[in-house]
Amino acid sequence: MIDYKSRLKEMFSAVLENSIYNEKLIHQYFNQNYVQHVDGKTLHFDGFNQHMKTLKKDMPEIKIDIKTLVQEGNTVFSNHVVSKKTASDMKIQVIGEFRFEGDQICYCDELTYLISGDPKDRDLGSRI
Repeated sequence: MIDYKSRLKEMFSAVLENSIYNEKLIHQYFNQNYVQHVDGKTLHFDGFNQHMKTLKKDMPEIKIDIKTLVQEGNTVFSNHVVSKKTASDMKIQVIGEFRFEGDQICYCDELTYLISGDPKDRDLGSRI
C-alpha cells in the first residue's frame, strides 16, 4: 500500500509551508481534476490554484501542526492546526479528508475553525 500519509505531509511542507508560491508544485501534488469542498464552498483546480496564490500573498509564512493522520486505502484524514509563523496569534483548526489518485491529491473535503486571531481570517480555507 502506498504511504499517502507521508505524501500528504510532504505536500504540506513543500506547498503550504513554503513561503513562495510555486505553480509547478501545485501541478506536482494536485490532480488537474482536483475538487475541494471547504466550509460550504467548492473550488476546482483553477480556483484552488488562485486560492494558493492569494494565501501566499496574504499569509506567506505558515506552520502546520499535525495532530492526527489516518489512512484507509487512498484516503487520508487529517486533523491539523495552521498558524502564522510570525508573532500573530492566528490559529485555524482543519479537519480534512484527502483522496489520492496515483501520487496526486484529487479531492479534499475540509472544515476549518478559527481558534484565535482576526475574525476576517475565518475564510482562509477558501479565500480567492
